[in-house]
Amino acid sequence: MIFEELNGIASECRSYLCGSRGEALILDPLLERVESHLARLRALGLRLAIAADTHTHADHLSGTKELVRRTGAKSAGAPRSVVQIPLRDGDELELGELRFAVWSTPGHTSDSLVFLLPDRALTGDTLLIGATGRTDLPTGDPEAQWESVQRLLELPDEMLVFPGHDYDQKSHSTIGEERRSNKRLLAGREKFLQLMREPRPTKPKLLEQALAYNTQPL
Repeated sequence: MIFEELNGIASECRSYLCGSRGEALILDPLLERVESHLARLRALGLRLAIAADTHTHADHLSGTKELVRRTGAKSAGAPRSVVQIPLRDGDELELGELRFAVWSTPGHTSDSLVFLLPDRALTGDTLLIGATGRTDLPTGDPEAQWESVQRLLELPDEMLVFPGHDYDQKSHSTIGEERRSNKRLLAGREKFLQLMREPRPTKPKLLEQALAYNTQPL
């Protein structure tokens, strides 16, 4: 298996490349980095089979549609209304010898998904390192977010966690580390819900533009 984060540790947005038997999946690609994503595929000798998103992004333009146009890959994940392979809880996504289990994890958005391999979880904005995704944007739901994260915390301690964002230049965590040290979760359900319902002073700069672009059909 080939597994790489494509944007570099300094980037707050994380995009992941998974490869097996000459085929690749890119998860949460960025439109502004499509050229570099394609260059990395060429360097590794991989054919892009699937471009997917863990949820409808409100903070950046997804590169999925452009990658599909440029490569003939299939789009998957979210938004379910516009992708070629809509994914739901319990689905399985095949890539070479890899099998991704797909979990529906609503909360950050109603269409949030987590992609699971035997040793790692690609958690999007559902579970971050030491935090969770915000729930005050369109289709967010604090109670659903709590339940989704609790489901993830039932995974084995050694399961690696690769989030969709990190703001402290950390590459990954583990389920055990998040269970032991994620202060937002350790506060308990009621305090978590109270915190997530508090209004945030700022919204993503590209909110309207990102939602308009990311929900357009190919």
